[in-house]
Amino acid sequence: MVVAHGGHVSHEHGKVWVWYTAAGLLLAGVIFVVADLLISLHVMTTELGSVSQHISALDEMNRKLDGIAAMQQRLDAVDAHLNGMQRTLALTNAKLDTTNGHLLTAIGQLSSTQSKLGDMDGQLKGMSGEMRGVGGPLTAMRGDIHEMVHKIDGSFLFRGVK
Repeated sequence: MVVAHGGHVSHEHGKVWVWYTAAGLLLAGVIFVVADLLISLHVMTTELGSVSQHISALDEMNRKLDGIAAMQQRLDAVDAHLNGMQRTLALTNAKLDTTNGHLLTAIGQLSSTQSKLGDMDGQLKGMSGEMRGVGGPLTAMRGDIHEMVHKIDGSFLFRGVK
């Protein structure tokens, strides 16, 4: 209802302005919320791209870790082989230590034997000299022995003994 009176029109006119102001504020609020949502979506999109890059980097690291896992398996196999060799070498070393002990005993026995042989060599040289000294009188006695054998052969006492 439009009344020509100024009081009624201005009152309705004031209500319209209130509605326009409220609608403007509501529209401004909606625009602010939409702008905030768009900014948030943009930030989220940027962060999603960054996360995607990080995930790609993690995928590359995962492939490298798979390669390292295969290397670790090979290293474990080599380690087991080396441990087996270490046990074998420890047994060999123990046997070599035993052999070295036997060799040291044998060297001691050889030294003792060599010393005894040296003593025997000295004795033999002394005996050899003595034998040479006896050789002269035996040579002299040979003629006498020959003569005695000849006499015994001719003696009547020994003729039937042969």
